[in-house]
Amino acid sequence: MYASAAGHVSYAGRLAGKGVVAVTHGALRTTYLPVRPAVRRGRHVHAGTRIGTVEATWPHCPVTCLHWGLIQGSVYLDPLPLVRPKVRLLPYWEPRPQQKPSPPPGTAASPGMDLRAATTAGGGALVGMLLTFLLSLAWRHSRSRLSKRRPPPGVIDLARERRQRRAP
Repeated sequence: MYASAAGHVSYAGRLAGKGVVAVTHGALRTTYLPVRPAVRRGRHVHAGTRIGTVEATWPHCPVTCLHWGLIQGSVYLDPLPLVRPKVRLLPYWEPRPQQKPSPPPGTAASPGMDLRAATTAGGGALVGMLLTFLLSLAWRHSRSRLSKRRPPPGVIDLARERRQRRAP
């Protein structure tokens, strides 16, 4: 087991029958258990320094497991950002063959989608969603105006009659 970040070992020993190592990194603290400590309390460790060996905990876990925590004050946080960089996915475009000159970007003859075509497609989708939203608002508004009209004389409005009967 290796330290995930630089800090000072604040605890290395047994706790409730399990080996525990805690490393303090300023306001944060990482905990590792069950770990047979290879460091002593007070030692400064760098990221990647060996701090111990993971112990078997059968029957708790059928296989060897590590309980790794990140704590700030009394709040537990997700420890994965300490060892895994943030992932940012970008679109993937097929590479274009270099034998012949490619047509202008965004044209129908273009074999793949380039950034300009992707932006235009996204803009078209946005305009379509906006138009749909505006049309639904207009439709609702026209329906509410139609429902306020009174029926011609001699015609009974059953919906109005029901509403009046339900009112206390």
